[in-house]
Amino acid sequence: MRNQRVTSFCTLNDMRSAQSMEGSEELGLDVGQADRKDHSDDTGGSNANTITGKVNQLETILIQLQDDLRKEKEDKAMLQAEVHHLRHDNLRLQEESQTAAAQLRKFTEWFFNTIDKKS
Repeated sequence: MRNQRVTSFCTLNDMRSAQSMEGSEELGLDVGQADRKDHSDDTGGSNANTITGKVNQLETILIQLQDDLRKEKEDKAMLQAEVHHLRHDNLRLQEESQTAAAQLRKFTEWFFNTIDKKS
């Protein structure tokens, strides 16, 4: 499960890197187009389409990140509950160990006392 998220995150990072490289190239083109648009009104809506595409990509990434965050929070809550249970079990086992050690000491003392009385 964790490996899937790591893979997903790596893939998301790779996607972002590729998009940022494309975005920087497109940004240079967009700036040039914006400059040209100021000089001539016949460029049309290509700039708006590019921006809309980028917004859609960012929304998709945002949804994926929100989903990953939700899963991470769920995993964190489960791990915290597990840690709580393990700590509780650890305390119980320590108490049982101390009780068993005390019982063994009493038995050993009784055993040797019994042997000493027979001798």
